[in-house]
Amino acid sequence: MAYSATADVRQEAGFTNNPNVENATINRHIAAADSRIDSVIVKLYTLPLSSTPAIIEMISRNLSAGYLLLEEYGTEAEGTTKDGNAKVKYAEAQLKMILEGLIPLVGSDGAELATSSSVQIKGFPNNTTGTDMTDQANKDDPPSVEIGMKF
Repeated sequence: MAYSATADVRQEAGFTNNPNVENATINRHIAAADSRIDSVIVKLYTLPLSSTPAIIEMISRNLSAGYLLLEEYGTEAEGTTKDGNAKVKYAEAQLKMILEGLIPLVGSDGAELATSSSVQIKGFPNNTTGTDMTDQANKDDPPSVEIGMKF
């Protein structure tokens, strides 16, 4: 199931009355946008989502319209109402905030959607990193690799 509708993406891109842009083209961009969204939110949320939050629909609509505008106008439309890059950057910024936990995904019932139970690695090394095999309190060995080392 797509996160956004063809007519909504057509309107977002400014192609409501343009018969030269086929629905199949728009649907291809919706599929690409939804795949991008899923590849990001799967790190935090269980897929498929139980319902589509409005923020995900908005991200899908902007990302799809951005892809469509880039296909139709390229990067030459930068700074105009047909700037596909601006829509893509906006959608990507929203996805980044979701990934960082700044924007939770909320269902139609007002509750946050189910999160994934898999291990979430946000960086390496983290506070559990150590080079010895002792317990956490005794991880006092120096790191085996440091910035500036030559091999």
